[in-house]
Amino acid sequence: MIAPALFSGVVKQVLSGDSIVIRDRPVDGPPPERTIVLSNISCGRVARRPTPNNPSGGIEDPFAWQAREFVRSKLVGKEVCYTVDTELPTGRKYGCVYLGKSTAGENIARSLVEAGLAEVRRLNAALAEKNPQYQELLAAEETAKSTGKGKWSPAPTDAVREVIWNVEDPRAFIDAHKGQRIPGVVEYVRDGSSLQVTLLPGPSTPPHLYYNVMLSLSGIKAPTIRFEDGKQVADPFGLDAQFFVESRLLQREVVILFESCSNQTFIGSVLHPNGNIAEVLLREGLAKCVEWNLNLVSVPGASDVYRAAERMAKEKGLRLWRDYQPPMAQMEAPEVRDPNRLAPGTTFVGNVVEVGNGDNISIKCPDGIVRRFFLSSVRLPRPSVPSKDEEESPTPQRTRYRPLYDVPYMFEAREQLRAFVGKSVTAQVDYIQPKTATTIDERVCCTVRCGSTNISESLVSKGLATVIRYRNANDARSSAYTDLLNAEEQAQTKGLGLHSKGDPPVHRVADLTGNLAKSRQFLPFLKRTPRFNAVVEFVVHASRMRVFLPSETCLVTLLLSGIQCPRRGRPKPDGTDEPDMPFSIEGYSLVRELCMQRNVEVAIETIDRVGNFVGWMFVDAPPNESSETDAPKSTGKKKKKAMEAAISKTKANLSVLLVSRGLATVHHAPATEASPYYHDLVRAEDTAKAGRIGLWSSEEFVKQWEAELNSFTDSANADGADDGRILSGVSGYLDDLSALSLNGHSDDQMDEPATNKIKWKPAQITGVSNPGAGSEGLRFFAQHSADSGTIVQISHSLNAKQSPPPVPGYQPKKGELCAACFSVDNCWYRARVIRCSPKSITVMFIDFGNEETVDLADAAFRLSPLPPGPLVNIPPQAHEYRLAFIQLPPDSTDRAFAKRAFAEHVENKEC
Repeated sequence: MIAPALFSGVVKQVLSGDSIVIRDRPVDGPPPERTIVLSNISCGRVARRPTPNNPSGGIEDPFAWQAREFVRSKLVGKEVCYTVDTELPTGRKYGCVYLGKSTAGENIARSLVEAGLAEVRRLNAALAEKNPQYQELLAAEETAKSTGKGKWSPAPTDAVREVIWNVEDPRAFIDAHKGQRIPGVVEYVRDGSSLQVTLLPGPSTPPHLYYNVMLSLSGIKAPTIRFEDGKQVADPFGLDAQFFVESRLLQREVVILFESCSNQTFIGSVLHPNGNIAEVLLREGLAKCVEWNLNLVSVPGASDVYRAAERMAKEKGLRLWRDYQPPMAQMEAPEVRDPNRLAPGTTFVGNVVEVGNGDNISIKCPDGIVRRFFLSSVRLPRPSVPSKDEEESPTPQRTRYRPLYDVPYMFEAREQLRAFVGKSVTAQVDYIQPKTATTIDERVCCTVRCGSTNISESLVSKGLATVIRYRNANDARSSAYTDLLNAEEQAQTKGLGLHSKGDPPVHRVADLTGNLAKSRQFLPFLKRTPRFNAVVEFVVHASRMRVFLPSETCLVTLLLSGIQCPRRGRPKPDGTDEPDMPFSIEGYSLVRELCMQRNVEVAIETIDRVGNFVGWMFVDAPPNESSETDAPKSTGKKKKKAMEAAISKTKANLSVLLVSRGLATVHHAPATEASPYYHDLVRAEDTAKAGRIGLWSSEEFVKQWEAELNSFTDSANADGADDGRILSGVSGYLDDLSALSLNGHSDDQMDEPATNKIKWKPAQITGVSNPGAGSEGLRFFAQHSADSGTIVQISHSLNAKQSPPPVPGYQPKKGELCAACFSVDNCWYRARVIRCSPKSITVMFIDFGNEETVDLADAAFRLSPLPPGPLVNIPPQAHEYRLAFIQLPPDSTDRAFAKRAFAEHVENKEC
């Protein structure tokens, strides 16, 4: 009989007590493998992870695990020799395995039978008698049975394990085992940094309880191996990294340190008596550091060791780093270096003048240049994705989308940054992000510090921003990246901001900019309070800015009262640009520096014809400026105005400040002269004139101003009246506020007897209708001042509680009284249907006089029956009037001009 051929190899893995995977020695890559099933014996089946195709895989035979461990502890990683007795057509091979290089070594099959961990298969008598090795196995089995070893013990089922394949609460498991050194056996290597591990019972764990978990090595990432269309696809060096780990850890006993988790995948460190496998992978160039979880590594000093190992592999150009080029190699400094070059490593010092919506900051450097920097490695809050119902909803929740107020936690992030406005900071350039399709220019990303405070870290620590997770090969990141990760972990643990499980804060801000109707509603409340704390959101020019009032949660456009400022350039209708007026840029720059995103105080006086508010602004006085103002002098008006002006003297009046710098002139209108700050304005203007500051340094402006002032004075004295008009020539330099006609006077005086015969009713003009032809053409609507309380009560009744409920299919008829939602402010008002068509319904708001056409498709949620009660019986509050003693021209264009001129003088004004 010919002796079977003898092979040798190294045991890679033990699948079960009688199934062994043997590999050859590696040559230029992972070597071939061969699975040998031990001849003539049978061991129990080891439990495997249940799958949909194999739901009973988790059932384990008695002593199957003990047999697998018996063989694993003897053979894994060791050299063996083996013979192949039989090979089936399926490719399955049966044979004998010997420990060592010859058959004189230990016979693994006989050792299993002697330990009572395997059962001898029964052969026919003829074959059994001719096989001396088989006879030895039978004898060993009888001995094991007689002594009650292994599976021949009286209670073999007591040796069956209970395996937990899916941990119900991974986070609780981590909290319970964090910091503990748990023994385990590596069962499977998915790739170089992902392992399947069986956790062995510890002192505090029942001896039959085992856990089988997937573990990702913290701090590193190896090339991945995946399956696509049933085929294995590996990234470059993926198979090398897998074999590297398999040859060292597969089915070896290791120590596991659990550090975090992601779903059912745990993150931790694997320690072997010979070292830390993660460090070795990095040193060999088979893995890269992952900064986003490098801070999770709990092994003391491991983070620095990992980086040093990766740096060593980069320098040697090993494997993954074979094409690596140092990032600074392409930025070698020339002999003459541009001091303004924004290269990585450059440091800038300056004062913060503006902040963006959570992720950028503008700094005014000592050279006077304002540079914009983005915070490195942080991402601001993102807008929430609307649900399907919200997308299909026909009524938008807000007429205008404003990310600062609509995106959760963006307002809080901006406010956190705004606390640094005006403070000195240091910005260190970390990297420059190239221009993309969604960005206007490249982004200079920096780590910005105010003293010892890292601004990015302060955002992340409060849960107002998240840390960006980079791709493995991306070296561009914050110089304090690890600190950012630590801050984010603390914010997650505390459940702060974006990491909170509760509902985010909601900021419902009423945007009054350009909304005349809504501005008119807010005006009485804003005039009632002497001063409001406010935040300047945007500066249009020196006397116009957008202001947020936190106490009233509204956004308004504010025009500075009492002054006129030079205009900045603006586009003309013909497409050309109008140049900047002299000193307009200086005024804009001063106001922007003093006010932009600063806490200020405002006092509201009135509104103009387009809904802009007119009032005073009080700011922190600049250096070498006195914030004190004279006590307001009596002007014959109510004492309340004088008291309001004297409430606070800790801030400077911005109008007075601009006039004192020669960047504005006093608007000599009756409303200004009646103001408690008029004397301060005049004195500031006289000082600027005497010092020839700003506008007064221009000879052309001074001559023109004096000439027109003299001409205007002579004319006024001759007429015996002062209408408060500005000088026509000087107005070319200035923003004209005379259109407001605040407390203006009329040059035309009626005879006193005729005036006494007329019954005057104080009223506010609420609407001017489009004119028709003839004397009946021009009509307007007015609200009597005596009825203002009724108007407020009507609006309160329709809007204070829930809006009128929609009535499906509701289509009011002509002449019917109903409730209508005005499209400008989405508020409900009383209305009467005046026209109906197959596609639309036209209504007139009976308390204001204006009209609006509603599409029939929108009528279900824009129109509703008027609630029963007093609202039905209250007469219309908008009274129709027509101009007496006039006849409009027949031409339609001329009639339109007449209507516009009339509206400019009276609409939305009290008369």
